[in-house]
Amino acid sequence: MRKICYSLLMCVSVVCLLSSCATKKMTLFSGSESSGGTYGLPDVPGFVLEPGDAVSIVFFGNDKETVTPFNINEADSYMVAPDGFVTLPVIGKKQLAGMTETEAERELQKAVAQQLRNPLVRVRISNAHVTVLGEVRHPGTFSINYPVTLLAALGLAGDMLPNANRENVLIQRQENGKVTQYRVNLLTDELFSSPCYYLRKGDVVYVSPRYKTSRR
Repeated sequence: MRKICYSLLMCVSVVCLLSSCATKKMTLFSGSESSGGTYGLPDVPGFVLEPGDAVSIVFFGNDKETVTPFNINEADSYMVAPDGFVTLPVIGKKQLAGMTETEAERELQKAVAQQLRNPLVRVRISNAHVTVLGEVRHPGTFSINYPVTLLAALGLAGDMLPNANRENVLIQRQENGKVTQYRVNLLTDELFSSPCYYLRKGDVVYVSPRYKTSRR
């Protein structure tokens, strides 16, 4: 009986010790607490148009009747074709892939400058998204209207679970026809200088578990 009690006590002690360690590791940016909390951040990147993107393009001008033919597809999205072109009414095909939304707006304003008075153009990618998988409460793919930070994306997924490995968060990104993988330790302040502080559309975030759990 004493041996059973002793064994039970040891098991409880080990569990408590592991729980204590886990609690300490759940604090984000613990390495920065003693040095303050002011960091230089990168500029907010613009979404870049790529083949396969659905893009909302709306023209504005002083004369509504003159502008109307340019917006016959206003209710729908245009698709960026595999060759990078977008086919627009009146204007025809325009190469927009590789441009940010702002750059595409300027390019299209130039294209209609001879036909519209004081033209304005609004370009928005309508199918931008990021995916968050692994040890989060609500894994899935989330639509975004503007670039979000890594922490904001984790917030969209309901935050990380207690068993999440905060020291090795994986971000997978497609760049120039290749897949690049980045890893970020959220227990230090390295996120603030990481190229993944702001996520890009299409990024996949994977939060791995710290400990493997047995399956029943």
